[in-house]
Amino acid sequence: MKLYSVSTPETLIHYDEIGLFHPAFTDENGYRYYSESQCDVFFTIRCLKDLGMPLNEIRSFIENRTPDELDSLLENQMREVEKTLTHFMRIRQVIEAKRGLIRAGESISFHGRVSDITIKEQPAEYYLATERLDISKHEELFPALTDHIASSYSLQLNFGHPFGAVLAMQDIREERFDRYAYFITKTDRLYPEYHCLEKPAGAYLTVYLKGDYYDADDALRSFAAYTDEHHLQTGEFVYKEAIWDELTVMDKKDYITKISVKCES
Repeated sequence: MKLYSVSTPETLIHYDEIGLFHPAFTDENGYRYYSESQCDVFFTIRCLKDLGMPLNEIRSFIENRTPDELDSLLENQMREVEKTLTHFMRIRQVIEAKRGLIRAGESISFHGRVSDITIKEQPAEYYLATERLDISKHEELFPALTDHIASSYSLQLNFGHPFGAVLAMQDIREERFDRYAYFITKTDRLYPEYHCLEKPAGAYLTVYLKGDYYDADDALRSFAAYTDEHHLQTGEFVYKEAIWDELTVMDKKDYITKISVKCES
């Protein structure tokens, strides 16, 4: 049996003291020696500890290990690994979404507070949404919004996009700019078990607003006027989505909001 010398690190001393991992041999100078066969045991202990398994549970397994016990332990730990991977993949999606929004805002040119109005093809997008609201009173809107934001986080369906809103195009034409049909948060797909909306793929009339998200009356008014001037048939809903918000910039005058409506052929 080949032995390897390890100069008494605190971790190995602690493992020895609690009966978890003993050296194969300790010399008169206090140096611990470990065999090749112990390397895999030590590596497994470290992996289990890194996954958050308590040392007393690891010791219990080591003291009573069998092939079946090892298989059961590894199966349980595999589930924990999958949870951890899912968690970090979600964090990565949030980071990518936030960085994408930064780049999107940087690419927009403004004339005063609004950009040029464009018509471009857009892919389908999906949102976690409130039930249909059709309300404008602050005392009704605020609870609906806070409940929606709380739900999107508790369900872990927020992937880094700020909340947005959907307004009925008819309300825009009638200048009811503070009347909201839905609050929405962009997600990665439709979830049948929750209330979701699909923004269908197609050509969208789009304008960007620079400034306070809630000070959008002029932009919405010109948006509706553009559809009339160009005899455009539109979809039922206007989507109002934050691009830069309080997380990105300090001053409300630098917020950027995307306003879009589907052009029907």
